[in-house]
Amino acid sequence: MNQTSSNSKSKFAVVFFSLVCALNAPARSADFSTYFDGANQGSMAELVGGLRAAGTRNEAPKAPTAEQPQPNTGNNELLHFWEDLKSDVFDDICKDVEIPIEAGFDIGQIAGVEGKFKRYMKQYPDNKIAVIDEVGVKLDAGHTFTDIFNVNGNSFNIGLSGGLEGKSVVVRKTNEDKYCKNLLKLADLRKVKTILPINEKRINEMGVNEIWKFPARLHMGISGGLGYPVQPWLTIGFSLGTSKEMKPSVTLFKMDAEHIRLRIRLDRITVKSAGASVGTSFDAGMIGLPEAENFLMKEIDKALVKEFNKYLALKFGLSTSRAKGQKILLEFVIDAKNPAQVAKLVDFLKGDLSIIKRLIEMGVRFNDFSSLDDTASGQEALNSVSQVAAEGLGLNSTFAGSNHFNSNSHASNLVLPIVLHREANAGQRYDRYQVSGSEQVLHVHNASKNTSVSNINVPFIGKIFKHNTNQNFYVVNYENGRGDISEAAVVYQRYEGYIKHDESDARGMVTDMNEILKYAGTQGNGINSQFMIDVNTLFPRLDPANSTEVDEWGQPVLNTKSYKSALMSFSLVFTKEAVRDIVAAPAVTIMKAVLNVMEGLDREILQKVQHLFKIDTEGKVDYDWKAARKLLASYQRDGSDSFDPLSVVNSFCTNAARIIADIASVREIGDQKAKAKRLSEVLAGKGKSRVGYENMMQVMIQLVNVKDIFAKLDLKTDKRIKNEENIANSYNVYNDNLQAGYNSQLGAANSLRDRFSDPSVLSD
Repeated sequence: MNQTSSNSKSKFAVVFFSLVCALNAPARSADFSTYFDGANQGSMAELVGGLRAAGTRNEAPKAPTAEQPQPNTGNNELLHFWEDLKSDVFDDICKDVEIPIEAGFDIGQIAGVEGKFKRYMKQYPDNKIAVIDEVGVKLDAGHTFTDIFNVNGNSFNIGLSGGLEGKSVVVRKTNEDKYCKNLLKLADLRKVKTILPINEKRINEMGVNEIWKFPARLHMGISGGLGYPVQPWLTIGFSLGTSKEMKPSVTLFKMDAEHIRLRIRLDRITVKSAGASVGTSFDAGMIGLPEAENFLMKEIDKALVKEFNKYLALKFGLSTSRAKGQKILLEFVIDAKNPAQVAKLVDFLKGDLSIIKRLIEMGVRFNDFSSLDDTASGQEALNSVSQVAAEGLGLNSTFAGSNHFNSNSHASNLVLPIVLHREANAGQRYDRYQVSGSEQVLHVHNASKNTSVSNINVPFIGKIFKHNTNQNFYVVNYENGRGDISEAAVVYQRYEGYIKHDESDARGMVTDMNEILKYAGTQGNGINSQFMIDVNTLFPRLDPANSTEVDEWGQPVLNTKSYKSALMSFSLVFTKEAVRDIVAAPAVTIMKAVLNVMEGLDREILQKVQHLFKIDTEGKVDYDWKAARKLLASYQRDGSDSFDPLSVVNSFCTNAARIIADIASVREIGDQKAKAKRLSEVLAGKGKSRVGYENMMQVMIQLVNVKDIFAKLDLKTDKRIKNEENIANSYNVYNDNLQAGYNSQLGAANSLRDRFSDPSVLSD
């Protein structure tokens, strides 16, 4: 072995084991949270302390009522979900029309920056179309070292990267709800808008609801990967990586004719990841292209192969990642009619890219700002950053807050050519929020599970059918200035949407939520029809008598209707009183709740022997199997289709005992913050029972007083069916006083969560 080869392998070994050690380092579970301050000057303490401040606990709940939904364009979480649902789908022939223009130019003090311009369209959940102008500026520095490690001719590559990039994004919402009607606006380049250069005249010309965004990204990273071809067309891959990013950004939003909101974000994040994959690939010959002998053919080959690989390559991958970071968010409201304030704004932004340098300098001021700081120390660090911006603008901030977080997640990706593309991820996250001027710190433990499934995926056309579901539990408690931590409240949030699916799928979204709501407060006894939403009113069933088709059994077949899209948002809130009842529920009540959700033959069998069940002091469920055998003799089947009814009873006893143990594990932890963390794990199916999300909700919602919960469902459809109106309804399940507190408090809480989450394309 020569000296060069030996040195290369030594370098690889050092880097590889460094990455492995970094990925195995302990990381705290992370979460997503909602704090609130802002227009109503509320506090998260009001939410966590109980949403019933305006009323009494003894009032009876009302049945779900349909209402017109309130404008919700500021819901960043919903906009993210909507954009993900609509991405890559064949939606409209005019949707993907994009006008790219490339030009080199210099901006400010950064010379030789390559700028790229493109204009495209996106649709809001209310179906209105936005025209978006984007100018990207990028300055990268990096290098990939190849052949550091070689296995039978297959090299392990290490890449070191770093650079500064940014872009100007202008979002203008139109009154059109069809892409093709916006084509003339899209093509009229005389009306292209960019942020730069910033001056008084251009700011005064901003339209109401117009958004200007200038996000930047300063990043450094190291990554390694190894690909091993099992066959010429089949490759197994493995990768490791770690990266650090600083993401300063500025956004301007024209709130109304007289006010402009300035948001300054200073984000830092460190990510460590690992992944493994197996998949096929295509070359030019495999897709019928001639040899790429010249530059033009090489470029065509790259574009086509990339598109075909996206939809026609068989792929399966698994990945895991850990992240931690901190965010500072500042807000200022500028009087658009006040020339002095507008001039100060222009001076602060300097009219060029120097704002990036200023934001990075401001970010340095919270280098030592720790998630473990006490309330006073956190306030001091937050105020020092806020003061820099306030001095530059000559205004006091209307909002200043910080967010520390850490998270871990796991993801999978499966592509079956044409037929199926499925992506899934799940994780845990912790967030600590603090707002300037408040003595409280908000702690949130978040569990999430997201899936995206598309069918009939065609190169150059896109995904024809798509179904996305995002589920989140937010377990929240607050800490006051003395270090006292409150009891926890819980919010279950579910977003679900379909593209080009049948009416039955849209109906099914609401039906699935009824499968939770119907158990509200039942204590293991039957169902509560008062909390159920009338699905048949929303989606009137067709009359079987009018059907002209029959199935193989001669029954009428109902013609289903295909919708262009359907979108649902569902929230279920458990106040601290409700959570207290869940955690303190007797084992026998939990067992009855588990039995209450059983269906079909299993339920029938269990009801015949339920009087035989016994629970010991440790929560173990047992029964007299001899007596049960006699009672269930008629269900016993022998032979090729043998069936032992006691297997159903044994399975139930095991599952019920595990759910009892999961809830007890929350109760047995002394510290409120630790209780919240454990509760989020149980809700996510990380306990002994492995039951989580919808199934765990069906059990837990039975254990509460219905006066301590609130549910809200928003449903929106784009049917595109002649003579049929779209659905755009909100449904609330509440008593009057709880609902009054919910609207003001949770609305403000969601506002904070949106503030700290990364903006979607359509939000600031």
